[in-house]
Amino acid sequence: MKPNSEQLIRQMFGRLTDFNRPAEEMLDLFAADYRQLVDGKELNLSDFLTHIKALRTKLSALEIKILHIVTSPDAAATVHIAQATRISGKTSLIKVVAYYGIKDGKIAFVDELTHLLEGSEADKTLGSTQ
Repeated sequence: MKPNSEQLIRQMFGRLTDFNRPAEEMLDLFAADYRQLVDGKELNLSDFLTHIKALRTKLSALEIKILHIVTSPDAAATVHIAQATRISGKTSLIKVVAYYGIKDGKIAFVDELTHLLEGSEADKTLGSTQ
């Protein structure tokens, strides 16, 4: 049975923040033709995997706190806070507003904007870092 859209989003965040799991384990949650628009950049599925791996080389931890979530069978939207902890121990708080298009029980499209609330100016691009 396919998870509903809220379960799918929460499962995705769980995998994203579990640095003990291989990044490739996230791929079964995403459509093969996945596209992501983030802060004016476009990523495909391969780019997204590169992004996840890059985050894991720069960060020691990532926590996501969902402030708001709205769902329908084929879409979801969140406002969430990402707390990123760099290898150095420095932390950043990033507010993210995201829309998720869901097709056949998988995330097919994400359109997100990020806003650095606290932390280094270099962390403004963590949402699309490669």
